[in-house]
Amino acid sequence: MKDMLEILRRAKQKKIFANQEEFKDVLMQIQMADTGLRLDWDDGAGEEWARLSNLMDGIVCMINTKIGVAFVKKRYNFQNIKNILDDFEIVFTEDYCTDDWFIDISHLEKEISEIYWHASENAVNKKCFSLDDFYFATV
Repeated sequence: MKDMLEILRRAKQKKIFANQEEFKDVLMQIQMADTGLRLDWDDGAGEEWARLSNLMDGIVCMINTKIGVAFVKKRYNFQNIKNILDDFEIVFTEDYCTDDWFIDISHLEKEISEIYWHASENAVNKKCFSLDDFYFATV
């Protein structure tokens, strides 16, 4: 099991977006660097994660709108966007559906106020969840 809080702590030290425009600029740079990527992000709804996918691999990158963390699928050819994410905490993953993460919500609330856990008490197991679960719990 991997501690999500440790990843988020490092990400917060690396990059905090000043505003949505700064985040949108990063997304635009990524899409220009790899034109095969499709964006899944509803900025108008206040979603706190953007996901990028391609036809071959599905979701290949999940990026937070507040702090510099990016979860990148290992089999994705990352070289096209690598330099854009230099200021990010990059975590490579086999997939987004394996339950191999845990988090202490009380510490998340105290230390990483930029990310809010929206899920109800029993909706997501905080001791064993996937990146997909994390996305839906904090989107």
